Amino acid sequence: MEPLQRAAAIQRRIGDHSREAMALDCTGETYRELGQSQEGVKFHLQAARQHRELSDRWQFAVALDNLATALTEAERPAEARRHWEEASTLLDDFPDTRATTLRERVNDPRENRH
Repeated sequence: MEPLQRAAAIQRRIGDHSREAMALDCTGETYRELGQSQEGVKFHLQAARQHRELSDRWQFAVALDNLATALTEAERPAEARRHWEEASTLLDDFPDTRATTLRERVNDPRENRH
């Protein structure tokens, strides 16, 4: 966790808020992978907020997907569904294969786990 926290702090200091948010999202993923989904939720929320403020629709959708996955694992499925719905809407702007794959996953409740 220390390298991720250091990366976020460095990006914040140099003013790269997008990369700071990506580091926060990665921190959330790491907590989730360690079985600490509730802790991961906190970092995904921070990342999603920053990406929203930056109007980075792609990274915002990715952070929302990660947030929803962590919420599902934290047994908060209603909250998760709301974030997946928002991610799906954001992904409508992206026609590429990667976005299509992500959109299909967020729209299919059986696929909503990484």
